[in-house]
Amino acid sequence: MRNKSPELEIMTGDLIHSRKAGRKKRKCLACGANSLKAGRRYCSRECREHVLWVLSLSKGLLKVFNARYAAFSFNDEYVMLDVLPVWSKEISRFQYRRTSGKKPAEDLKSLVLKSAEEWYRIIDEKNSKSYASLFLLKKNHTTEIPAESIKPDRKIKPRFSKSEKEALKFLRLKIEELLSDGHVQKIRYSYKRLAKIYHPDVGGDEEKFKKLNEAHHQMLMWAENPQFTARKALVGTWSYDGSTNRWTPPL
Repeated sequence: MRNKSPELEIMTGDLIHSRKAGRKKRKCLACGANSLKAGRRYCSRECREHVLWVLSLSKGLLKVFNARYAAFSFNDEYVMLDVLPVWSKEISRFQYRRTSGKKPAEDLKSLVLKSAEEWYRIIDEKNSKSYASLFLLKKNHTTEIPAESIKPDRKIKPRFSKSEKEALKFLRLKIEELLSDGHVQKIRYSYKRLAKIYHPDVGGDEEKFKKLNEAHHQMLMWAENPQFTARKALVGTWSYDGSTNRWTPPL
């Protein structure tokens, strides 16, 4: 049986990787639709804008509860709004049963409006805003959810320009590999490994070898002064920080 050439092996590997990437699906952060292609976070701009608008609407309710942190999540049965007040070490979970045919944002809006109506009704009865807030928080209080679970962690990841992203892809480096102290060595190792395939002296493609050298130089330049982005967020859950009055999408 005839062995494949290094060039054919690398092209075959690229093709398989491309097909796998094409099959990979992600869920929309706003509605949970699972027909997204790799690299997309929302099924549409309208879906994204809708959930952002409803989350903005919820800020009034969160201020009433004096929320330090909050988290919005949903499943097939419920939408859930978890609230951690500044003065408390325990969470209150407000939840609303999903409506058939409606997106989570619509049900979250219903949850917010329903809670606001109840808050105003209690005020009319007791003539006390603080009592109304405390009543609703105690009514939905739970000890089953750890308070730490809705405190967003500070996540750091490398930041790249368009050309640096292309260089990273050409060198077949994963972003996670550049988070450690040995990222320069990993860049050089990847270059040497691919040079054995692309170098003209071993039958490689001269143009690809030139691109490899450019990618290697580009990433070494980045490594001299690496750029990073940092943000506070939760995995798989929208998070709210009362100190900034901002909602952050899931990681």
